[in-house]
Amino acid sequence: MNKKIKKVAITGGTHGNELTGVYLINKFTKNPNLVKKGSFETFFMHTNLGAMKQCTRYVEKDLNRTFTKNGLNDSTLTSYEDVLAKEINQKLGPKGSDNTNVDFVMDLHSTTSNMGLSICISTEDKLSWQVAAYVKECIPELHIFSWKGDTGDTSFISSIPPSGFTIEVGSIPQGVLRADMFFETERIVQTILDFFELYNTNKLEKTYTQIEIYDNVKTVDFPRGEDDNINAMVHPNLQENGYFELKKGDPVFVTLDGENICYEDKDGLYALFINEAAYYEKGVAMCLADKKVIEL
Repeated sequence: MNKKIKKVAITGGTHGNELTGVYLINKFTKNPNLVKKGSFETFFMHTNLGAMKQCTRYVEKDLNRTFTKNGLNDSTLTSYEDVLAKEINQKLGPKGSDNTNVDFVMDLHSTTSNMGLSICISTEDKLSWQVAAYVKECIPELHIFSWKGDTGDTSFISSIPPSGFTIEVGSIPQGVLRADMFFETERIVQTILDFFELYNTNKLEKTYTQIEIYDNVKTVDFPRGEDDNINAMVHPNLQENGYFELKKGDPVFVTLDGENICYEDKDGLYALFINEAAYYEKGVAMCLADKKVIEL
């Protein structure tokens, strides 16, 4: 028999200028019955109120890169987001505990990249993959991206409990609400809650044995000059795409003078998070992933 899920958390505003999650939490706060289920408690919260007030990604540093075990245990880290991460960790975790306060976190995000509907998983947890497979079956246009992140130790808020993942929808400009993506995100949330209700009542029709994913291989920076300034842009062929299959010779960047820079890596990798505005400061023009089917 499945171990019962007692508490599921929905978090939004981890990046204060990604308004889909901010306003979905507003909606659920006014209408909690929308996310109420009979067999478990649904908990929802805004995570970065300071950044939300400013409508910026963060106040001092990226909150969604502060949930490493080392960082959470380091009392010398005292930035706004580091202090906030420790508070959130106590509410949802603590991370690494066998008895976290919530069993699952879905963290709501948006991207300026044209990726449609995506779930980003950073854990090897079996339950998270079962949830993702169920959502994929219910919403076939959804993509599953496996990415541990860019900090070494998984640092996303969704890594606090044993199970969880990030929901990414786009393209949406920073600081903008887009109605279609708002309702699509809500549909994903409701599908996840449906899964847990079925899971807790032993009414799931099947256990999923495999899933198609995009497994992160590496990130790619923009071409830069000796002064470290960007000297080429994402090529128009890629700009409005997500999960774009690359082949050797495909133009991926174009210089300010109009010269194409072509792809030279192995055929069959897929580009995503293409030209994500928030990743400029991270030195990332796109992620490259390998499309594969994995056994669960």
